[in-house]
Amino acid sequence: MKLNLFPAASVRAIAFMLLVFGLALPVRAQFGPETSLRVGVFSRALVVQAFYRSAIWNAKLQTMLAERNQAVKGGDAAKLDAIDRELNDMQSLAQRQVNGDAPLNNILEPLAAEWPAIAKEAGVDIIIERPIFLTPGSGVTDVTPFIVRRFTGR
Repeated sequence: MKLNLFPAASVRAIAFMLLVFGLALPVRAQFGPETSLRVGVFSRALVVQAFYRSAIWNAKLQTMLAERNQAVKGGDAAKLDAIDRELNDMQSLAQRQVNGDAPLNNILEPLAAEWPAIAKEAGVDIIIERPIFLTPGSGVTDVTPFIVRRFTGR
C-alpha cells in the first residue's frame, strides 16, 4: 500500500508558515527619546590669531627666547641655529594655519580640559571647525567667542 504523504506534508508546512509568519508580533526597534544635535562651529582665523596673541603662546615664546639668549651668551652656534629654525618653522606654521593648510593641533590641545565647559557654555553638543553640509534650518552656533575667551581671558 502506497501512502501519499504530499497532502499531510503540505498541511504541516502551511501550518508552520502561518505560525512563523502569520502570528509573528510586529517588531519595532527600541530607540531612546528623539534628540537633536546642536553643532558649534568656529572661525579658524580668529582662533589662530587669538592663540598666537595669548599668554600661553607668549610664555612658550619667552622660554624659547631665553634659551636663545643663553645660546648666544654661551657661544653655542648649533643651539642658536636650532632655535632660530624652530622660531621660523613656528612662524610658517602659524601662517599655514591661518590659511587652512596646517592642522590646529598645537592650538586646540591646550584647551583639551576646557572643551566640555566651552560646549556647555555655548549650549552645543559637538564642536567642529566647519560643516561640510547642513540642512536648512540646522541648529548651528558660532562658538568662536567662547574659544577666544579662553585665550584672551576676557
